[in-house]
Amino acid sequence: MAYRPERSDMSLDDTSEGVDKGRAVRLAVAGIAIVLAVVFMAQNNQRVETTFIFFDVTTRLWVSLLIAIVLGAILGQAVELLWERRKRRRDRRDDE
Repeated sequence: MAYRPERSDMSLDDTSEGVDKGRAVRLAVAGIAIVLAVVFMAQNNQRVETTFIFFDVTTRLWVSLLIAIVLGAILGQAVELLWERRKRRRDRRDDE
């Protein structure tokens, strides 16, 4: 992706030396969410039967929760990719 000055609010000459506050907030929120998820999984260690579409499995509750979290993260990334792709197509169409 090429840099386009007319479509950016930042110049290439920006030499600000500071922490990106948005990135720091996102990392802090992600860190807290991970810690809370680990604590929640540790507290839910009993065996449960999990049913998913075509199969049943008996496993620890934390394993089922971990699988749900991973599937949710993958789904979130897929939605974000589709959203960005849609936005790029709309921007290209608007440029023409």
